[in-house]
Amino acid sequence: MPRLERRPRPPGPPRRAVSADDPPFLSEFPPIPLDRWQAEVEGSLDSSTVEGPTIRALYTADDGEPGPRPPPREPGWCLAQEYAIGSLDELRAAVAQDVGRGLEAAWIRLHDDLRAGTRAPSSSPGAVLDASALPGLVEVVGPSTALCLDAGLAAPRLVEALLAARAGAGSTDAVLCDPLAVLVGAGALGRSLDDAYAELAASTRLASEAGVRTVFVDAVAAHDAGASAEQEVAVVIATGLEHLRRLEAHGLAPQQVVPQLVLRMAVAGDLLVDVAKLRAVRRLWSRVRAHAGASEGPPTELWTRSSWRQSTVRDPWVNLLRGTVAAFAAVVGGASALAVQPFTEVRGRPDADARRWAINTQHILRGESQLGRVDDPAAGSWAFEGLTDALAQGAWALVRGWLARGGIAALIERGELQSELAASAAARSQALATGRLVSTGTSAYPLLDERSVEVAPSLAVDPGVEAQAVVTVPPLRRRRPTEPFEALRERSDEVLRATGKRPHALLVPVGDPRRARPQLDFARGVAEVGGFVVTVLSAEATLSERIRLAILCGPPEALEQEGPLGAGRLIRAGVSRVLVAGRPTDALREAGVHDFIHRGRDLVAVLSALYDEIVPSGSNKEDSR
Repeated sequence: MPRLERRPRPPGPPRRAVSADDPPFLSEFPPIPLDRWQAEVEGSLDSSTVEGPTIRALYTADDGEPGPRPPPREPGWCLAQEYAIGSLDELRAAVAQDVGRGLEAAWIRLHDDLRAGTRAPSSSPGAVLDASALPGLVEVVGPSTALCLDAGLAAPRLVEALLAARAGAGSTDAVLCDPLAVLVGAGALGRSLDDAYAELAASTRLASEAGVRTVFVDAVAAHDAGASAEQEVAVVIATGLEHLRRLEAHGLAPQQVVPQLVLRMAVAGDLLVDVAKLRAVRRLWSRVRAHAGASEGPPTELWTRSSWRQSTVRDPWVNLLRGTVAAFAAVVGGASALAVQPFTEVRGRPDADARRWAINTQHILRGESQLGRVDDPAAGSWAFEGLTDALAQGAWALVRGWLARGGIAALIERGELQSELAASAAARSQALATGRLVSTGTSAYPLLDERSVEVAPSLAVDPGVEAQAVVTVPPLRRRRPTEPFEALRERSDEVLRATGKRPHALLVPVGDPRRARPQLDFARGVAEVGGFVVTVLSAEATLSERIRLAILCGPPEALEQEGPLGAGRLIRAGVSRVLVAGRPTDALREAGVHDFIHRGRDLVAVLSALYDEIVPSGSNKEDSR
């Protein structure tokens, strides 16, 4: 092999020797005080969120120690999975399969009718089982995997059966009941709240000797209904306070209740907010325990699960990434147990592969990323400490306000909490529709020809509960903010099935196409989010066929000068709807432009109106162009 010779470097300009008399480089710039940096950054980059506090773009050391940190805990977490499978045989098979993959806790959610003790107005899928099924489930999970039942009002009889099946040794098991979460989630209870708490107190006494947890503080229903992060923290604290007060009325002191109590929350894909949310809950709950005289013992366990609300039906593969971010946030935030749900959960019954990927996500984070080996890794971060303090203070203000109005139980019975959460859900949906929030693959960067994922539908099993409701309230409505966008894509699929092709949008650059690139990219994104296939045409080209939708794209000065002429030419050519990617002007309106798309506009409303106007029915065989 021939030897490669190094080519000589051409001589450069002679270097000037640095003199001691040369002024420092930084002295050429005037000093900028911190308050000026702060004002500049806050004016241009700070973002208000639907979660409560404003996320500041610049945090300083003054934000690093705003309040007491969450109590220390043992590093690491319990690897869990939540199951809501109606068929008992399928439930056993799924749990057995996942135990072999390293599952450490099987969370089984009972059917809403069983949890409520009556036919619930709002019913979600869940397991249908009774006391006779527990020996078989105990055999499936074995001695090293915890069996945790979200049982609601069915808890008292299941506690006895579980203790018998475990032969009294079930220190990691749980048969949990949160009467308030069941009431507001299902919309009814088969017993009065006072009777429900009396039964919970009795089952807690029975289970305490074996260490089986029974008292549940569950904010997942509030999260799925659209609660902000601030409201979720407040729901946890207010519910915990209500549990302590009502159980004390039935003879259980806080010192007896706290060791049997578990907190549970959902984590979505907002890393900063979710970490701060969990840290705020741990901080506030430790203060509640201290004031109740129950500060002795280890910290209360905080269970988390990945967000159902944040998952999407379209492009479900992105849900794998959402679950990974949620898992990271949960562990950094201090979760003691975590369930990363399968990426197809919102589409139906997850199959074995979807469950395997969910479990392996945690194995990778634990075994390869070494996540969880440090307690409270966010401690000392100015951003995390500042957000934790802001969420804790905002949530505590909510709790105080709710207490002044009678407490969270009274708010639920009057429907006031439901209204507050619905308002937050509407604000989140509006933020998504106007582009302040983004859901990758659904509200941005859609994949129109995505690979379909076949998922079996959830089984509709009737548990046969016939008891009449004693208490009824307006139920929380589970809602995902991406549902309006998914409805638009479904309309596009209907057109495809009926006509053989999707609706079409023509993008027409105005002025220099190179300068119109930002507007072309924005308009393409908007049209594709609605399920429209996009092509780009120059303004001078002749339209050879009927076009239903055209969007003029260009910088503001080009739209002002040439936009009205281009709009008129398109309208005379028979285009049904002409839109402009930009802000409205009188000249463009007078030229016949039908609508305008720009940042801050409700794009769901615009796209829905387009379907109503130019694609009135998916069954219409006429060309959808």
